[in-house]
Order: sequence, then C-alpha cells, then structure tokens
Amino acid sequence: MDIISYIQEQYNVFPEYLWKKYPQFCIFRRNDNQKWFAVLVQNLSAQKLGLTDTDTIDLLNLKCNPELATMILIDYQTIFPAYHMNKKHWISIVLNRINDDELKNLLTHSYQQTQNKKKSFR
Repeated sequence: MDIISYIQEQYNVFPEYLWKKYPQFCIFRRNDNQKWFAVLVQNLSAQKLGLTDTDTIDLLNLKCNPELATMILIDYQTIFPAYHMNKKHWISIVLNRINDDELKNLLTHSYQQTQNKKKSFR
C-alpha cells in the first residue's frame, strides 16, 4: 500500500516535510486542530531499531493509547516503541511487515487519538 496516497485519500491530509537534514521524513497532521497523527520515516537503517537486517526500512510512527501499545501491539519485529517520539503515546510500525487492514486500523486509531476532546467539569 502506498501510505502517502492512502492518507491523502482517507483523511484529506498531505505530507509536510519539516526537516532539511532528513528530506525523506514527513509528518501528517489533522486539518482541524493541526495535531500530528503520523510521521513517516523512510530509508532508516533497520539496525537503529535493534533489527539484525542490514537493509533500510520504512517506519510509520502513530499516536497510540498507552494501554493498547504496551499490552497488545509491541512485538519488536513489526511494532516497536516509537522511534524518536514519546514512547508512551506513540508506536513505530515497519511498513513492509504489517498487513494493510491492520495498518488502516492503527491509522484510524491514531487519527482518533488526536481529535480534540471536550473536557467535562463535574
């Protein structure tokens, strides 16, 4: 799946390339509140995640409920604590190791995690 095209079509959000030093990294933020919900890290050395692969990988960092991240998702082969993000609230996914349906579900979860929530004062 072409992740950039999918995010553009599904959420009407376009990549932003913020770092001159890393032109292959981009972020995706919600249009309504400007919160980041995804960070695409392309051509990263697999060894940076502790993998024995000598190849480069593409990662997608997604916002994730901490309980979901620690209890269900992190397997250290496909899903990791976030690369260069808050590891409590973000996960990293090796894109060529996850099926499209699972990736779409995690993207939806990330998008929902970044919506503004009304505070209740009781």
